[in-house]
Amino acid sequence: MPSPPRLRSRRPSRSITSKLGSDLYRSVAFVLAALDTAARPGRVGVTREGVLGRSAAAARRLMVVAVLVGIAALVAPATAPASEPPSPRIAHRAGDERDRCGPLIVKPSGRTWECTFVDNFSGTTLDSERWMTQRTTQTGFRTERTCYTDSPDNLALSDGTLVLTARKGRMVNCHFGAALLRTRYTGGMIGVRDRYTQTYGRFEVRGKFPATQDAGVHGGFWMYPRDDTYGRWPSSGEIDVAEWWSSDPTLVIPSLHFDGRDPDVDSGWDCRVEDVSAFHTYTVVWRRKLIEFSIDGVPCFSRSWDPDSPLRQPQPFDHPFRMILNMGVSASTATRHTDFPAPYVVDYVKAWK
Repeated sequence: MPSPPRLRSRRPSRSITSKLGSDLYRSVAFVLAALDTAARPGRVGVTREGVLGRSAAAARRLMVVAVLVGIAALVAPATAPASEPPSPRIAHRAGDERDRCGPLIVKPSGRTWECTFVDNFSGTTLDSERWMTQRTTQTGFRTERTCYTDSPDNLALSDGTLVLTARKGRMVNCHFGAALLRTRYTGGMIGVRDRYTQTYGRFEVRGKFPATQDAGVHGGFWMYPRDDTYGRWPSSGEIDVAEWWSSDPTLVIPSLHFDGRDPDVDSGWDCRVEDVSAFHTYTVVWRRKLIEFSIDGVPCFSRSWDPDSPLRQPQPFDHPFRMILNMGVSASTATRHTDFPAPYVVDYVKAWK
């Protein structure tokens, strides 16, 4: 993995109307109200027939208004106030309206996202209707030398959060069929069940990573295809929303994996967080031909991918994916200085379509 650089920011500018112009406009409204209490300020409508039929008093009223409006036009700013640049394409919250995911989130189109999944981990045990636990002894899945278990030491609910913990302990024999992994490292991993998989939408986690800066710990929030529609990894795709290595503790990197991937452009090397041990919100908006990532509502990476032939965009990101959370050990980089236990604490997971 190349070393990560840079961070960019933009600040919009704003112009204001002069105080004198504002005062005159207010005076016009006041005189309109005083001259004709039956009329609503700012909504005077005059037809040709009405003017012809008005009394002299009404005509004088109109002349006074015309004079004031002319004066206001002379002292008003020569140019209209500059408008703010359009805000980034980030969903914004709409009033106090809520659904089971919380306050409604508005798309750039003006429509709201529809909540399809939420877990606030408010119980005492993991919701087995929503989640599957990863156990290396049952599935054979592992990351490097991490044996994933559902032991409370590696996977627990505490104070309204999910806690996935990477640990170093005594040597264990992690069997899967005839395969045997002997390791000191264990971790925790969960993934949503098939009925909660989804194609396209908005997916979000709020969590905090361990407060360690020594190499060896690895985890995050990512999405993996339900089926190998286009072949085995990486042919069918993978979306990393927030992947973290303790060797570079301020980088929480989003990535796309597929046949034809270029690591330099298909990963978000600018997605940095000053303190990963504090809670942050990591979000992906997955569209048919564009995938956008943000941290705490601030965009940090977007990508329109170009897969190898015979696939064509939007392949391979056009079929159902499942959400996954894990915390494990990069055994090849762990040292005697690596801090264990290393907990990944998750406040919630949500999805919308």
